[in-house]
Amino acid sequence: MKLLGIFHSHSDPSAALVIDDALTAFVEEERLSRVKHSFGAFPTRSIRWVLKQGGLVLSDIDAIVQAWDCTKYDDGRIAHHYDEINRRYPTTDADRAYQQKLLQQLRSEGQRALIVRALRHEFGDVALPPIHFVNHHLAHACAAFFASGFDESLVLSIDGSGEEVTTSWWQGSGGKLELLHEVKIPHSLGWVYSAFTEYLGFEAYDGEYKVMGLAAYGSPNVTLQDKVAQLLWPDDLGGFETDPMLLTRGPHSWSHHFSDALVEHVGRPPGWRDQAVTDWHKDLALAVQQRLEHVVFSMTRYWARKTGLRRLCVAGGVGLNVKMNGNLFESGIVDDVFAYPLCSDLGQSIGAALAYRYQHGGLANRRLKHLYLGPGYSDEEIERVLAACRVPYLRSPDISRDTAALVAQGKVVGWFQGRMEAGPRALGARSILADSRNEAARDRVNAAIKYRELWRPFCPSMTREGAERYFDHRTDAPFMAITFRANERARAEIPAVVHVDGTSRPQVIDDSSNSRYYGVIAEFGRLTGVPCILNTSFNIKGEPIVCTPQDAMRTYFATGLDALAIGNCLLQKPS
Repeated sequence: MKLLGIFHSHSDPSAALVIDDALTAFVEEERLSRVKHSFGAFPTRSIRWVLKQGGLVLSDIDAIVQAWDCTKYDDGRIAHHYDEINRRYPTTDADRAYQQKLLQQLRSEGQRALIVRALRHEFGDVALPPIHFVNHHLAHACAAFFASGFDESLVLSIDGSGEEVTTSWWQGSGGKLELLHEVKIPHSLGWVYSAFTEYLGFEAYDGEYKVMGLAAYGSPNVTLQDKVAQLLWPDDLGGFETDPMLLTRGPHSWSHHFSDALVEHVGRPPGWRDQAVTDWHKDLALAVQQRLEHVVFSMTRYWARKTGLRRLCVAGGVGLNVKMNGNLFESGIVDDVFAYPLCSDLGQSIGAALAYRYQHGGLANRRLKHLYLGPGYSDEEIERVLAACRVPYLRSPDISRDTAALVAQGKVVGWFQGRMEAGPRALGARSILADSRNEAARDRVNAAIKYRELWRPFCPSMTREGAERYFDHRTDAPFMAITFRANERARAEIPAVVHVDGTSRPQVIDDSSNSRYYGVIAEFGRLTGVPCILNTSFNIKGEPIVCTPQDAMRTYFATGLDALAIGNCLLQKPS
């Protein structure tokens, strides 16, 4: 079975090719369009690339699948749910207009016509495969559980919303997923976090990780904690509730993502872009992060006790909150946590194809080993680009060894190798590398290369030996999707990748998944005695991670990078 999964009509459109049980190719539209998040775009470039990577044309595909259950919009189930909300809470014309927009936009007929038009525009008059729609949260749950390698586990899918559902709990066992519980709009943890992301002066659906990082600098503020607690709380039945009248209902003169009532409730005008971050902002970020964790922990405790299951898979956009994932692991509520690394909607093209496959023949549960699923370039292709740019370079006989030597000398190196990694984290294919021992190197990466806020943390890539050295309590962590408490040795030896709260979000790598990148870390360990380097994404603030050699060259020459290791070629700037 050859399946083309797509996701569009929102942020982070993408395409995936799944052949039988194998995920063959995946790419986000932003990496090809060079427009961060590509909001509202159709993944035309992504579809063309994954088909090319698989050696297929559209007529070879058995089905196109999207992770949106449009039948709920067709048969009135969503309209009925909206009516129930409107009866329970005072409603404005703007609320009703937004609901009507979704009811029209997400009907099967309209979505199918949109997809057909986009494909006809790109591929011409060709035979198109049948188009199918699957449940949004089932797609999230399938992607996480069947990549976990767990024979049985709880599965938590938690996001802003998918159809009318915002949070769902599942039991995975014996190759099957059983739905346990759903929380429905207007109660949404994703909406709460996005509301406060905008309230604090960042951009919703982009800056949530900034709120998470900023929270580490906050201090407990009882007044703010009480105000946030009045907005959301566990319901003691395995779910939660929110106060929509303080969050999402009513006039929105500040932001689409929060109401004017929230401003009045908090008692202070929201921050705005480029304003200074104060202690009050840090304390509010901490209150929001802690309340999110309190609610999620309460739900997890309920379902762990009810089912007896001691392992947890996390999916959905809120699963990008790595601090929540790490504290769940530390909590003792469960014994192990697998946070799916493509848990937000950017991975829903994969989830759609897997959910369809699950419904039509089943899926094997295999532990996800790597995410190197995107475009790659040969040395010959890279050298043609370098020649066209007329830049001097050297061919390295051992690019891993030479890169490690430069990092050990304090240089900051762009690293462009193999097939591009999927998702928001750099995993050693499109990375910027620096010395994890040196806080000055970390600060220079922030100030002169990434051009981002100085309080945001950086992450380490390390060998398994490094993980054993630096984390006393850990689990498998190859994707930077979970934090661990760093021990004293870590704080002493690799301070550049330990956050102010004493945690670190590692990529633990072995030789089998990315031998060239593993070679850099191993050689750096041989030179310095520290088997760990600082790794951040190869991009600057506001741009997608680089995809092509041309993207890498532009970023290299536009920033303070000292060197670029691209394929077997090494470029260095004058001192």
